[in-house]
Amino acid sequence: MRDVTVAIGALELDGGQTLPAVEQRVTIYGDIERPAVLIAHALTGSSRVAEWWAGVVGEGCLFDPRERCIVGINALGSCYGSTGPAGYPGIFPRITVGDMVRAQARALEQLGIERLEWVAGGSLGGMQALQWALDYPERTRGALVIGAHDHHTDMGIALNAIQRECIELDPSRGLRTARKLATLTYKSDELLRERHARRRDRHGADRFDVEGFLDHQADLFEARMDAATYTTLSHAMDAFDVRDRTDHAPPGAPVLEFVGISSDWLFRPEDVRAAAERFAAIGYRSAYRELQSRHGHDAFLAEAFDLCRTLGPATRRQHAEETLRSPA
Repeated sequence: MRDVTVAIGALELDGGQTLPAVEQRVTIYGDIERPAVLIAHALTGSSRVAEWWAGVVGEGCLFDPRERCIVGINALGSCYGSTGPAGYPGIFPRITVGDMVRAQARALEQLGIERLEWVAGGSLGGMQALQWALDYPERTRGALVIGAHDHHTDMGIALNAIQRECIELDPSRGLRTARKLATLTYKSDELLRERHARRRDRHGADRFDVEGFLDHQADLFEARMDAATYTTLSHAMDAFDVRDRTDHAPPGAPVLEFVGISSDWLFRPEDVRAAAERFAAIGYRSAYRELQSRHGHDAFLAEAFDLCRTLGPATRRQHAEETLRSPA
């Protein structure tokens, strides 16, 4: 593994503003000469993808650095090494998923990575994967869009707006409250009932056990996340909507593999399936798969083995095709 910071210069944003002197924090696993896979992180992740997607990235896993070059890039606007609101002089502008992807593409160019076998990610990472397939069809063979679809819903926007309002009222306590609310959207009712129900706090405090769980999640989050970053990235999620990309799929268009999660109520499986069908209708090789889990939206992180089993056939087929096309 190696971490590098890639300076990509000024970046014009979809909103019309320009960010000067943009940097992208990149983590590379494996030989850069091997077929490359870009892993896009979710709302609070980082470029060190093997740390938060263990079981999916690593030796013997779906994406094995002994076979592929695995690349993680900290998203534009985040707080783990790429240019973002933390330390930015002035008010950091609104950014979009398209801006994130454009910054990633320029960083990869500088590293000499011109072609990607897959772009994969869950949630906000899935949005980036789909944006990659649409904006750079000549540079990727396929996108794994996991726990995400082609737009953020009105419910998702509303929940993010409430979280940002909490932060505006009090950046520290508000960030904690925002994380608690978000955590509930990432879990299913079945999972919470199984783990907590109405039991008293397991550590003896005068509260319900689920309250202690939420406090613990807030403690962990407050220690590692910047409030302005959270606001910036949640705005980018809300703005994501590529349903207007209705042109027929270009020749050789990337494969689109959409994965819905059976118990996900934030990105409902029926909405993920509908997105897969919309792209199939305009000529993309677009397929829908469903991960059966009681974990809710978080299943793409919590159920690594089952996720790999769900995606394995598609990724093995694509890897074989890429290998056959590669020069000897």
